[in-house]
Amino acid sequence: MSDLFRKEAIQHQGQKLDGEVTIATHMSFNWILALIVAIVVIACSYLFLGEYHRKEVVAGYLQPSQGLSKVYPINMGTIDELLVEEGQHVRKGQLLARVRMERLLNTGLDMNVFISEELGKQKQLLEANLVNQKQLFSVNKDKLVSQIASAKLQLEQTRKQHQLLSERELLSKKRVEDVTVLMKQNFVSQTDYQSLTDSLLALQQQKQELQSRIFSLEEQVSQLEFENTQLPIQEEEALSQLQSQLANINQQLAQAVAQQSFEVRSLRDGIVSNLQIKPGMVVQPSTPVMTILPANSDLEAVLFVPTRAYGFVQTGQSTRIRYQAFPYQRFGIYEGEIVKVSKSILLPTEATVPVRLQEPVYQVIVKLDSQNAKAYGASVPLQAGMLLEADIMVDSRTLFEWLFEPFYSMKGAI
Repeated sequence: MSDLFRKEAIQHQGQKLDGEVTIATHMSFNWILALIVAIVVIACSYLFLGEYHRKEVVAGYLQPSQGLSKVYPINMGTIDELLVEEGQHVRKGQLLARVRMERLLNTGLDMNVFISEELGKQKQLLEANLVNQKQLFSVNKDKLVSQIASAKLQLEQTRKQHQLLSERELLSKKRVEDVTVLMKQNFVSQTDYQSLTDSLLALQQQKQELQSRIFSLEEQVSQLEFENTQLPIQEEEALSQLQSQLANINQQLAQAVAQQSFEVRSLRDGIVSNLQIKPGMVVQPSTPVMTILPANSDLEAVLFVPTRAYGFVQTGQSTRIRYQAFPYQRFGIYEGEIVKVSKSILLPTEATVPVRLQEPVYQVIVKLDSQNAKAYGASVPLQAGMLLEADIMVDSRTLFEWLFEPFYSMKGAI
């Protein structure tokens, strides 16, 4: 074999290298590796730190935080006089409008006017009767007083006559006694004695008649005095009955006048809005004629959250609001904060709101970050009643939890 290779070649193959072996690589490979590592770190961080929010789009509208008052007429009628205009400030109890009610008879006359006229005539008759009764009782009072005075005077005179007859009776008895003694002595005839006796009996009879008259006069005075005491009571009863009839007539008259027309007044201080009426228009009690907005009251959003999205709604959450009057594609989205969450469900049949409800909902109140909308560089005030849509966060989880949600569901099922 040594004959095949030269000695120098064999020695060269047997020598070993000194030091470490270094493999040279291209510079771009390092950058690619660093980029891959960074992407992996960022992706893991995003998976574990990033959150996925599930949102529910709900409908709502704007209302004053102090509420608004819709003004309804109490009955059907025709606007006779309108005393306010759109945007006018009004006070509680202020007269807003007068409404005329008409019910026509076959003759063409207004029934309420006809009834009022007839009741007015009855009232006049009762008032005249009341005056006459007062005068009649006054005359009767004077008459009784006069009769009592006359009866007492007659009674006093009769008593005096009775007293005189008593004295004459005593004298007559004395004379009869004297004549009786003389007659026994035959100094007086029987005829004279009989004449004196007849005179005495006549006096006694007159005395008895006067005594009966005294009793009669005393009874008459007593009866007249009793009637005098009863007269004020009778007068009061008679006048009270007439006054009661008059009060009843006045009540019927007031009702008849009230049925001719009625007044519409403001229930609170505020600003007239949504004025729907003009003089001559017919109004119905089921339709509001205007709305009274409270003055200096901020607007708030009223949202209606379906029951399926209500579980995670709570105060303090932020919302993103889109007003229908200001399309968000051109005028942007506005922010708000939930300040009140209803605890009771609201059924579509129970709601009287401008939003059409298709299912049971909960009412949520949102405080607006701004009371104005930005349009073409200007600040436009929001108005009560504007319809809107809002995004409410109903669920929040990390992207890692969202990615592996099927596995969590399987674990929960197991």
